[in-house]
Amino acid sequence: MLVLSNIQNNTIHALKNEQSYVFDINSDHFLALVSNNTLFIYQNLCPHLNKRIANDSFHCFDETFSLIECQFHGAQFTPEKGECVSGPCLGERLQRFIITEVDNVFCLLPTSNELKQRT
Repeated sequence: MLVLSNIQNNTIHALKNEQSYVFDINSDHFLALVSNNTLFIYQNLCPHLNKRIANDSFHCFDETFSLIECQFHGAQFTPEKGECVSGPCLGERLQRFIITEVDNVFCLLPTSNELKQRT
């Protein structure tokens, strides 16, 4: 189970439109962002090279704030589905997560069928 700290949970829920937050749980990297006033959480790894899409000093959006953009090679993903629409991993998806509460603890759970496996 991927348990959020109170600070992580509060920071994620305080995000405003076109803001993002990079955080780690154990050795896993995550990216929370708000696009069109909707919260999305993805594993912070680009499917192209498994490098982080964003780091603490880089916001995750392109210049129009309509796409998530990888800091390393410019691959672009839709915020709604995490699908790559431009770049070397075209058609692949980011692994999406949701926040759930279990026994008064906030946790991240992966959503089903969100990650298209590379062959």
